[in-house]
Amino acid sequence: MKIKKFIAPSMQEALKQIKKEFGDDAIILSNKSIEDKNHPEWKSAVEVTAAIDKKEDQLETKPVFNSLIQKSSIQTTQSNNIMQSQLNSLSKDVEYLRERMDFLINQIKYDHLPHIPRNLQNLLKLLNNNGVNLSLANSFVEDIFSSLKGEELLEEDLVLNKIQAKIKHNLQITGPIKFNQNHPTVVLLMGPTGTGKTTTIAKLAALYKYTYSRKVALISADSFRIAAMEQLKSFAEIAKIPFTPAYNNSDLIEKINNMQKYELILIDTAGLNSKNMKQMVGLKETIRISKADEIYLTLSLTTRYSDISDNLKSFGMIPYTGIILTKLDETSGMGDILNMSVEYEKPFSYITYGQDIPEDISLANRNELAQIILRGKYGN
Repeated sequence: MKIKKFIAPSMQEALKQIKKEFGDDAIILSNKSIEDKNHPEWKSAVEVTAAIDKKEDQLETKPVFNSLIQKSSIQTTQSNNIMQSQLNSLSKDVEYLRERMDFLINQIKYDHLPHIPRNLQNLLKLLNNNGVNLSLANSFVEDIFSSLKGEELLEEDLVLNKIQAKIKHNLQITGPIKFNQNHPTVVLLMGPTGTGKTTTIAKLAALYKYTYSRKVALISADSFRIAAMEQLKSFAEIAKIPFTPAYNNSDLIEKINNMQKYELILIDTAGLNSKNMKQMVGLKETIRISKADEIYLTLSLTTRYSDISDNLKSFGMIPYTGIILTKLDETSGMGDILNMSVEYEKPFSYITYGQDIPEDISLANRNELAQIILRGKYGN
């Protein structure tokens, strides 16, 4: 990793210097205001520490002894990484085998119970194949079996209506953003890296400006990745939506105060590693400073459920309003929607399913989510 300090008359100028030298993948480590004696004409100089991963810059020519120590250290680290990777892989394999064993046991159970109609056996397999937790799918099928009698069990439409009603009953939704009367509604998006959060906030901004005719403004509090900030800035220019960056919490307060004439202020935050407690505490402080009226957690359905579960537990330290499910068009097996709803009892707010803005976002509703879960995919 290459680290360098940049001194400039303003944050914007510093970012230009960083981008020119390090490119879009640069990471901002810290920034502070300073007095630069070499440039007394700069009234508000800043010192920004930035970094970039440069694998090709890792090793320099050193004495043989130091080189051997370095090599030994690298090999030890690589060995530890390999062992950890193997353990993680083994753990996932064991979990997969356990799930398959449970599935086979339940298949055998129903195959040897002639009073369970074949259509209910097929329904159980459908739910499980679409990703619904096996024990949850079993409980749903057993409830239907016990609630219907005689020939009712053979009526396909009736059974389908029953399972849809059962799924919808176990889904929670928030409804649309609730607007304040005399001051802006502040909405903040948070989430792990790779969930499409910046694209999602752009979709929300366009949706509320062009579909609902609201006065919308955008703030990016993601000062870690220059590329993410510039992506949102470019969208805002095209959509003619006011945009401003906030480089720290004090800056964020000022930017929100300057946007009081807007009805909706959307705040983008940096994608986080939910296992990094320092980052999570920092996010919690940003949320406190912003006084956000609503907070949405973005989660991608392309993520393994074990990772989704970890994120739900970690972000649970923040009282968020609802979940925005992203990338529904990029995955099959929608059962995780039902799994997380039952296991964590968190409501859904919006779903996204493509790159078009603002077409590929919609308000979450129980009927559509139930149909998606049963189809196992988004769309027809």
